[in-house]
Amino acid sequence: MSRRLRLWLGAAGIVLVALLVFFLVINPIRGDISQLETDIEAEEARIAAALAEIAKAEDTKNEGRRNQARILELAKLIPVEQEIPSLILEIQDLADKAGIDWIQITPGNISDAGVGSYWILPLALQFKGTYFDVSDFIYRAEQMAAGPGRLLAVKSLVLNSDTTAVAESGLGVTMTLYAFLFPGGLEQVAPPAPPAPATAETVPAGTNP
Repeated sequence: MSRRLRLWLGAAGIVLVALLVFFLVINPIRGDISQLETDIEAEEARIAAALAEIAKAEDTKNEGRRNQARILELAKLIPVEQEIPSLILEIQDLADKAGIDWIQITPGNISDAGVGSYWILPLALQFKGTYFDVSDFIYRAEQMAAGPGRLLAVKSLVLNSDTTAVAESGLGVTMTLYAFLFPGGLEQVAPPAPPAPATAETVPAGTNP
């Protein structure tokens, strides 16, 4: 066998071995690597989706906390129960801060607000004070909800026009305040029973009855 033929046979053997190694070893490994890369990409996509869901859940949780805090505020603005004693104390405190020395508070009977979702508790107030005292009291009453406290609205206001009485002891004021409550939700179809016989509360402002 000539030297050239041996070289050709050797080269052919090397090529054959290379082909066998490529098809039997390298090519399957390449397929495995490609599949592994696909699996990694899919897993990364799943992780990204999971992280997005976690972030969304965290946002929902934070929103729930904010909503819970808002619900607590609303429960103070428009409570489920009438809470007349605490409401009277709050109004007396407002009168004291406004410089009013004497105030009479008479709770009325609650009534349907006309929309089926909340009820109105009227409060008849009588007191005396200067014009600025009255103005300050009205402002404080309407701003009490920012405390947060009970939501109040001035329904009516009548001032004593007797100049002699005004000069002696200040303006005589008759006022109706509205407080609100939300008794048990929209399913309630009749107003709650009125409070026990409404009695006027007449005490120095800022003094517990």
